Amino acid sequence: MNDVAQRAAAAGFLHALKTSPPVFDEWMKTPKDDPVAIGALVQKTLGLAQPPNQTELRAMALHVDGSLHDQVRAVQAVNPSSPNHVGFILAMQAD
Repeated sequence: MNDVAQRAAAAGFLHALKTSPPVFDEWMKTPKDDPVAIGALVQKTLGLAQPPNQTELRAMALHVDGSLHDQVRAVQAVNPSSPNHVGFILAMQAD
């Protein structure tokens, strides 16, 4: 996945979290330190041919944390149980 696709996927996944309660619920249940599980959820949600790998997920998380603050706040406004920390969407805390 190139850089543009990573940014688009990050924004699209945020949109899905905001507008689809079933996606949000599944995301909340998915371990945020499991790149395979997160990648599979992103793939399924966005209809991708293959799941994003750990490097791509990190790039997506950095884009969310660096550039998509308004979108994150919109997800949090709709879903008050949303986490509020670095790596909000993908939480790729483990290397």
